[in-house]
Amino acid sequence: MCRLHRSTESQTVGAAATNASAARDILPAATVPSNYKVWLEPNFDTFTFDGTVAIDVAVVEATDQITLNSKNLTIHKTNITFNGKTLEATSTTFNIEKETVLFEFAEQIPAGVSAVLYAEFTGIHNDQMAGFYKSTYTDTDGNKRYLLCTQFEATDARQCIPCYDEPALKATFEATLVVDVELTALSNMNETSCVEFENSAGKKVKEVTFARTPLMSTYLLAFVVGDFESIETVARPTLPADAKPITVRLFTVKGLVSQGTFALEVAARTLEYFSEYFNEAYPLPKSDLVAIPDFGAGAMENWGLVTYRNVCLLCVADDSTASAKQEIAYTVAHELAHQWFGNLVTMTWWNDLWLNEGFATFVGWLAVDHLFPAWNIWTNFIISEFSHALQLDGLRSSHPIDVDVKSAAEVGEIFDAISYSKGASVIRMLNDFLGGQKFMDGVRTYLQEFKYKNTVTADLWRHLSASSGEDIATLMHSWTREMGYPLVSVESEVYDDESKTLTVTLSQSRFLSGGELKPEEDTVNWWVPITVVSHLTGKTGATKHVLAEKQGTISFPYDASTNGYWKLNFGASGLYRVKYLETQVVSIGHILESNLNTFAVGDRIMFLNDAFSLTSAGLGSISTVLNMIRSLKSESDYNVLVQIASTLGTLRSNSYLEPVSVINGLKALGRTVFSHKVEELGYEFQAGEDHFTGQKRALAIGVSERSGDEAVKNELRVRFDRFVAGETTALHPEIRGVAFRSVLSNVTPETAEATFSAVLAFYLDPSTQAEAKDEVLRVLGAVNSAEHMDRLLNVLNFDQEVVKSQDFHGPAIGIVQFNPNPAISRPLVAQWFKNNWEDKIFPLFASGFGMLGNIFAVSWNSGIGEDVVEDIRAWARGDGLDEAGAAARVKSVEGIKRKIDQVCEGILTKTKLMEREREALAAWVATEAL
Repeated sequence: MCRLHRSTESQTVGAAATNASAARDILPAATVPSNYKVWLEPNFDTFTFDGTVAIDVAVVEATDQITLNSKNLTIHKTNITFNGKTLEATSTTFNIEKETVLFEFAEQIPAGVSAVLYAEFTGIHNDQMAGFYKSTYTDTDGNKRYLLCTQFEATDARQCIPCYDEPALKATFEATLVVDVELTALSNMNETSCVEFENSAGKKVKEVTFARTPLMSTYLLAFVVGDFESIETVARPTLPADAKPITVRLFTVKGLVSQGTFALEVAARTLEYFSEYFNEAYPLPKSDLVAIPDFGAGAMENWGLVTYRNVCLLCVADDSTASAKQEIAYTVAHELAHQWFGNLVTMTWWNDLWLNEGFATFVGWLAVDHLFPAWNIWTNFIISEFSHALQLDGLRSSHPIDVDVKSAAEVGEIFDAISYSKGASVIRMLNDFLGGQKFMDGVRTYLQEFKYKNTVTADLWRHLSASSGEDIATLMHSWTREMGYPLVSVESEVYDDESKTLTVTLSQSRFLSGGELKPEEDTVNWWVPITVVSHLTGKTGATKHVLAEKQGTISFPYDASTNGYWKLNFGASGLYRVKYLETQVVSIGHILESNLNTFAVGDRIMFLNDAFSLTSAGLGSISTVLNMIRSLKSESDYNVLVQIASTLGTLRSNSYLEPVSVINGLKALGRTVFSHKVEELGYEFQAGEDHFTGQKRALAIGVSERSGDEAVKNELRVRFDRFVAGETTALHPEIRGVAFRSVLSNVTPETAEATFSAVLAFYLDPSTQAEAKDEVLRVLGAVNSAEHMDRLLNVLNFDQEVVKSQDFHGPAIGIVQFNPNPAISRPLVAQWFKNNWEDKIFPLFASGFGMLGNIFAVSWNSGIGEDVVEDIRAWARGDGLDEAGAAARVKSVEGIKRKIDQVCEGILTKTKLMEREREALAAWVATEAL
């Protein structure tokens, strides 16, 4: 499953248990499934479905009862057949909390027999984006329509059929759907028969049967039913020798299929690439991609039937941003990587989720780099996945990559930046250390041994050890079994002129973004790969070293040139931060100012990223960060500029309660770096521009506007007026959202309604594509009007005809991030959250994957002050409620407790940072900003 990169997320769980499997809440082992025959008949009028399932099971222990997973199903009949005998279930007992159903029989089923467990049931097509759910859309004639689709990962197959809903209990599946004759029915495999008939109600329907799947886990089973149109192509992999052509189809609701051409081509080429990279043929005859209007995540890797949120699959070639296309390419690649890594070979239990998600994230980026080398994708990786990993894992409330999960209720908590981003960053680090060929060789033999089976992390390490000759399990233990990552500090340097070498003493300690590291928190020794570059690298090459103890020394070629330099962690290949000696920090700043291209792009990004994080931890000064930003004013690389913009944005966000002089000083610094770039790049987008020029122009315009550049504001206003008047070319898609945000944040009481209505009308226009809707919904929150913020949060946001459930947190994100009066808007959002939790938010999203935690985080995590943390804690305890109300509150927040801990920790970290650096910040902007 692909996280939506636009969403806000971070979660935590505790340290992994040493005897994890013994503590897991799993099904009894008396029976083991081998095949399911599933028959389903959905009803678009009642939004219920009738179903039957016949499960072939092996009875490994004599038993008179069988427990399956079941949730929100009504089971009408159950029996089991073995040795020519059929036993009806004498009782059916549901355990709502454990999401199981217990069938009891009048006599024991003997061990060693093969049996068929049969059940008839009814289920619900809910609107929670989980299970076999309904999705709504408006067709080209303006009519409200529905389609049905499934989302079973992690544990919602049980909402569709009673089943053994655990990843290790793989089976094959034979599916049949009975649907209205005019609808399209899809499942994992190809259709083998379609029989039309008239049902008992006199309605024309068809029974569609699909081929048997390979062995797979229940969470990968999938069904989609709707009124679709499609396009298709063929992937033709050249490796391995037995690879066959793959039919690749893309489905959308009618009227949108032309927006799928880019994704379809990416999918075909990606299937070819992975077939060759893994040297393992794609085992299914077809690969379907389906755009779903309501989708909780970014996409889901159902084997042979991958489902996507519209914005992650659809775009209009000449009316989409470069970042939207990149997001689509990556999401498609991530999901198709799962067809091998996750589907063909699957983790045994959810504690090894990172084997699925971390690896798919890494090779997803690998595939995009292969298809679009001009995008320089690995630099973007640093400002996205790599930075997300460092951010979340710098918290005390983080968790190890490989972390125990006891029950289904806990699974959702680890679909976070640790499993995805840290997992991918660790794999990237290992790939870099071993070399791509050795890494690929190990992955190939791993897939060969375990295809159609389940694995644990140690299995992958064993194969990588065999391909590389390294003890990978030992090297990687601390990276996967311990939370956190190291800060590598330069303690001293000694130059030997005779041998022309520099010897550097390094130390490692756990990095905590909140600082104040305690001895008991610093017990881990990471195996840290150290890559050193210097002014001699062009002659000698980068040197590689390892730091495996708390302190060690490294030596490398060096000379005493006037402009000499050296640095650690070239290209941010290792997952750690670096703290240099103060003399080096000054030297780096001078080099950045005089000749910034001395350092690679990734290194320039991490100089600033590390500088700010060290300041946050109390290990650096805010003046170093500000001086470094100013040193980068001549920067021209897009990804470095994104890091500068991000750091400036964080500083402004953290300073929202500071005096106006401080805020204005930070804005002046923003204009120093970005306004002259607007003058250089202008506002016009030329056909044929490279991947980065348009993005750089849009970024410069956006940051300059938020930094108070009046000329930019005025230009955007003029262009907005022309756009609203019908001149759609006045605002290129790259700057349309920026212009909307600008005019909304500068409305007056007299212009607020007209401006807000104009932007809202664009959002509501059926012809506005998904990417633009996603952006506009957020920038609506920039409106400088309490009345319209209230309307957005309390009226529009709860109207699912206007704002889909999947986008519910969009308006809150916009108000928190873009509103020009954060001292008013942020408490407003927090209060809105408290006011609506019990009656609206919790009931709407209690079953939605991760949404509650995201909504909570968006509503609170931009606050500053210990009083905000106490407000959160009091709310979570149910302070002020009666005993029953407090108990209900505590129970309702159980699923977001770890999110609460992380948000509170983040607020306290920012609060301490501002308290510690307040005077220095004010002094710097007063004397240096201009």
